[in-house]
Amino acid sequence: MLPTKILKLRLSRIQKGKEHLSSQDKLMLVSMESPDLSANFLLRLFKMSLPKQWKFHSETEEDVLYTRQLIQLIENEFIPAYEFHARKHAWYEQCLQYQLNFLVTEPNQQQINHYLRQLDQCLDQQPKLDLLRYFYQQYLTVQHATALAKSYAGAAEYSKAIELYEWAAQQSTQRNEVAFYSYIESLIHRNQSEYKKGISDVEHAIDLLCRFEKPIDQKSYNKILDQSISKLLPSAILESRSAETSVFADVGRGLNSLGKTLGGIFGAKDLNIPLSKDVIASAPQLLSTDQIIMSLGRTATLQQSFRRWIGEEQFQHYLNHDTRLLTKFWLEMEADPASIETSSDPFSRLQLLEQLASSTRRLGELLDLADIQLILDQGTNAYFGEFRLNKQHPDREQLFVQREKIVDEMAQFAHWFYEHILTVYCDQQLKLFEQIQQTLLKQPIEQALWSALFAYQSERQSRAQRLMEWMQAKLEKTNDFENLQAAWVALRESRSFSDNDIPSKIATIQQELAQYKALLEQQKQQIDQDELNIVHKDEE
Repeated sequence: MLPTKILKLRLSRIQKGKEHLSSQDKLMLVSMESPDLSANFLLRLFKMSLPKQWKFHSETEEDVLYTRQLIQLIENEFIPAYEFHARKHAWYEQCLQYQLNFLVTEPNQQQINHYLRQLDQCLDQQPKLDLLRYFYQQYLTVQHATALAKSYAGAAEYSKAIELYEWAAQQSTQRNEVAFYSYIESLIHRNQSEYKKGISDVEHAIDLLCRFEKPIDQKSYNKILDQSISKLLPSAILESRSAETSVFADVGRGLNSLGKTLGGIFGAKDLNIPLSKDVIASAPQLLSTDQIIMSLGRTATLQQSFRRWIGEEQFQHYLNHDTRLLTKFWLEMEADPASIETSSDPFSRLQLLEQLASSTRRLGELLDLADIQLILDQGTNAYFGEFRLNKQHPDREQLFVQREKIVDEMAQFAHWFYEHILTVYCDQQLKLFEQIQQTLLKQPIEQALWSALFAYQSERQSRAQRLMEWMQAKLEKTNDFENLQAAWVALRESRSFSDNDIPSKIATIQQELAQYKALLEQQKQQIDQDELNIVHKDEE
């Protein structure tokens, strides 16, 4: 730092020449003993280095006076001009620390609010934390506690952030939705296995989100709920979500589809059965009952929580005979959602336990898709084989007619599945989701169990809703490619449903595919024979 006498002269020079001096010129004047303002770019690059630590003088009144002017210059011009470096090395925090020590020792509320707004833009590192801690300790208000908690969270000191958020919530008379979401995020990121006895950070977060009524920012609420559920559910469940596709791939498929549509308008006939594994993978996958049952059976902590909720003594009697009561409980909820509303007191839970012990509910068997499953897994070439057809082949029209029959059958199936299966399923899952949520709100104990059940059902309901939206968007389009991708997805998901009409509809599609394959093989054999005849003719 320059001596005050020199700094005084430099600041005066800056004031007089501020119209034609650049920010770099001014910085050189206040930070270098012998600044050469006539130096070219390369010389400046080698001679000048940006300050990391400002050393402000405070011994005399004159020191304080001209340091004040320097701080104004730093805040108003240098920080905006060198924003990245200034934030990294806490220029604003250094200036504010000096001001609180020597210039504004007793700031009013308006000044404090200004400081907090400026600090909010700074990096969450030690200088900022020290200042926010000073304000909190000095004034002990909800505002300062929340600001410090936010910075602690930004610095990954989640336990301190959680403690401050909880203190602020206890002191506040009004709900702060933004602070609440930040608190939930801190719980999710800390992710300790025990927030308190019997419940983890994430389970507690889900419990709080369920009890949070009428959020103003619904988008943020849904986002933070999805984050908490993703953190709680096992990886095997998360891996069955839809896959992301690249923007470039989507654009390419769109152009290809457009080209085929235009080709059809001008008389070209497409013989392919369109299937894109990427598009199908991008469709949300329904979360099946067997996936949930398998996951519940493997989660020891949930089994223990269920024991505590049902009552250890009563449970032990039945445990000797059946270790699958939790999975039976889930099946009972699916079959009769109202049954979970009757389990609010110990006597009712004992009755429920006796009902579960004698339950014979079993998982339904998945429908065998046969050749369709082969196509879904490996693509159309795995079933039809690779083929090329002569455009002049006399049987080409017959193949095209069969192809159109397949397209029509599959499109009809997709529309039927969407309207009669998926829409009804979505309504059922939403109802069960709401009932589990209401039951969770009534439970004074074992929030861990109900938070987990809520997470599974929320995931299932969310996937169903997203799949319905995905299929609707595909079916609203008029080209074969989009409609058939929806049909392939409908076939993929139909395996988990026990509707009596599904097997016959799938059998019809399989028959049409088999007929198409037979026509292909006949024409390929004819082409092979024609080529063989040409070879023999050439040899003669």
